[in-house]
Amino acid sequence: MIAFGLDNTGDLDFDANTGVFNLVEDDDELAQKLSLLLNINTAELLWNEDIGIDHNDLLANADDQGVIQSILTDYLQEQWPEEFDAVEITDFEVNAEQRITNLSATVTLNDGTTIAATVGVDEGGDVDATND
Repeated sequence: MIAFGLDNTGDLDFDANTGVFNLVEDDDELAQKLSLLLNINTAELLWNEDIGIDHNDLLANADDQGVIQSILTDYLQEQWPEEFDAVEITDFEVNAEQRITNLSATVTLNDGTTIAATVGVDEGGDVDATND
């Protein structure tokens, strides 16, 4: 498959020198699709409210890696019913004081393709969780 590429801010990757939008394909397209699925909050996209994982649910269970694994598994099975096989959390970090959860995972598709994914949920302010 092929898709429009995104830059590091999540915007379309436009090359001003050539005047074209950069495209991604194959593993890069799958990694980008997975990143979008995991880093968009529920109903964040007004034009497609079915995309997005409940980041509040992730925060509420941030100290329990097993629950987070189940949330990710259920969500990816729902979003990729034909492709998704498994997800394994490879790195898990929680900072309860600042309400930050970061994780890395490996997602395996039914055809054996593996994709590295990261999720970062940050509900705190610049300095601490008080949002001051």
